[in-house]
Amino acid sequence: MHCRWLVVALTVMAVGCAHSKRGPEAELPKYEHVFQKPLTEALTATRQLLEERGHTFEETEDPNQLVTTWSEPDRAGTRNTTYTRYLVTGIQVAPRQSVVRIFRMTQQTTGNDAEWKKLWWKVYLERYEQVSNPFVKEVDFDQDDAQTKRLSMLRGAQHGTRDLDLEQALTLRLESAPSVEVLAGNVAEEKRPTAVRAPEFYLERWKDELPAEGPCTTSVRGLPELLHPGLTLLIGEQLGTNEVPKVVGHIVCQAAQTGLAVVLGLSLPETEQARVDRYLASPGAPADQDALLEGRFWNRTYQDGRSSRAVLDLIDRARALRAAGLRVTVVAYDTDVLSGSERDAVQARVWTKRRAAKPDEVQVVLAGNTHTQLRKGTQWDPSFTPMAHLMKDDRSLVVLEMSYAQGIRWGCDLNRESKLVCGLVGATPAPNVAARAGLSPYIQLRDASATDGLQGLLYVGQLTPSMPALLGPVEAPPTDPRQAPRTPGRDVPVPGVF
Repeated sequence: MHCRWLVVALTVMAVGCAHSKRGPEAELPKYEHVFQKPLTEALTATRQLLEERGHTFEETEDPNQLVTTWSEPDRAGTRNTTYTRYLVTGIQVAPRQSVVRIFRMTQQTTGNDAEWKKLWWKVYLERYEQVSNPFVKEVDFDQDDAQTKRLSMLRGAQHGTRDLDLEQALTLRLESAPSVEVLAGNVAEEKRPTAVRAPEFYLERWKDELPAEGPCTTSVRGLPELLHPGLTLLIGEQLGTNEVPKVVGHIVCQAAQTGLAVVLGLSLPETEQARVDRYLASPGAPADQDALLEGRFWNRTYQDGRSSRAVLDLIDRARALRAAGLRVTVVAYDTDVLSGSERDAVQARVWTKRRAAKPDEVQVVLAGNTHTQLRKGTQWDPSFTPMAHLMKDDRSLVVLEMSYAQGIRWGCDLNRESKLVCGLVGATPAPNVAARAGLSPYIQLRDASATDGLQGLLYVGQLTPSMPALLGPVEAPPTDPRQAPRTPGRDVPVPGVF
């Protein structure tokens, strides 16, 4: 699994004057995972995760540390007891980059009851220990001479080991959330400076001649078995990557090369359709690219990944396929004035009406993965009805979820003050869609269930961020763990975003 990492010397930590103990080397990570989040947000998510698992916290002097209270003994009747607590340490790598380490601390108490004479005193004191904290120095057992004979040692050694399962759960929580999509009216638009477009800004496909082998240079394994007239392929993605638009372009090309008519659906507002149509009919020269990018959608202050350079390149690729004689068109099927279930209902109607009018056309629809759920409801809105659910009566509908290796994307999220922030976002796949890097793209179908809601996977590889199209070919931060991470705000100077 490749991602951006911070190489550190790993030492297992202890608290106070307790001794430290190293765990097995095989259980320790070779690299630290760097979250694309401010440290305060990462620690807040960690606190929520532990609270959901029943833990409470003690006050700490260091704001970058969290400490839970010692757990109560899980059973009575024994004087040998293990207590546990969690120590969380946070490291700020950059303003929007952080590392979080979670340690499971254990404390053992040892008992020796050989000199006990009266059983009822033993039972009394064991019950007392179940409702008291044995680590408080002021515990008084001198109320009776028999109590002074208690030989339990309440100050055993404390040991700490990295809890990698909890750290993985935290990573999934921070990096597997659905993409945030920004609609007009959600945020106040700010005036952005006039773009200065150097020659290297523009895509250059319009200069290239058609290669001798044809326009389709990469095949997607598993697609030929699915292709037939009238297929509706609904692809759910995490926004703001280079890989998804690239692989979707391969699918469109491969399908059109068989002679089928193919429509590519992009989550652009329908108000952009006229500009898209003009661009598809143009040579794709710099002036044509300028005209396409004049739309409000491309000029929003908050760029959520749907207006990335990779999406611009996908539109340009569709233009080139049409110029090569393939039957390809592009539909901007989204709305910028509705939200929630109303928005998805409008999206679904675009495709059901088009299917009725063009029954043999292959529909390849790209959407954020919240809209491609077959089941109703989300964590934040149980009544939410996604686009895919409204299209499920189409017998030719196939829903694919993006399968990928851990990486980075460009996206938007809400910070602790509920302010929208856009930039580089860590992308960690859930176990059901995780895959290793370096494979060629493929489609893998599987049995859909009512709880899963997926019909198959589209493997795209390790994710890398695609910046907003208006930034041009900006170099993204490295994903090689051997390279030191850089601050996104310095690499991508977007006014009003960071």
